[in-house]
Amino acid sequence: MQLSQINLISAISTEIEKQIPGIPAEPRYMNAIIKAATLICDEFKKPLVKASEGMGLAAWLASDDVGASSRYMASVLSGQFSAPNHYPLDGADLGRCIRLLIAVPELASQLHEMKACSPQWSAVIDNWVKWKELYDAGEGTKLYQEMKLTYKSLRGLP
Repeated sequence: MQLSQINLISAISTEIEKQIPGIPAEPRYMNAIIKAATLICDEFKKPLVKASEGMGLAAWLASDDVGASSRYMASVLSGQFSAPNHYPLDGADLGRCIRLLIAVPELASQLHEMKACSPQWSAVIDNWVKWKELYDAGEGTKLYQEMKLTYKSLRGLP
């Protein structure tokens, strides 16, 4: 993907002027805007790296298919690093967890270990097969409703 750095600089400058009317065009501010626009353009030039079958843990961690819950899941199941405890909140999060197990299939046999992490993770594992079927079938709305209802039912727990 190719972005216009000049248009991005202009858009950022316009937004800053809206938020801070009359702000002077100081070189430091312009350099920061240019630096931000360059960073954005450079990121958009890179190809997206999605999880792929058997790519391994290191390649998966370096991919663009890692979220907070899937990173936590990888940390628990691999034991190779630590990550904050997050559980999948929606179908997109669950999809990244599913793709983690495709990318690093040796972790799948330990999936049950996630049950000990929190009541939410226990619910994820208890519903894994059903939720994965909904995800695979493209039933995102139904999946989200089921996840939301399940997590809501846990709120009454100590």
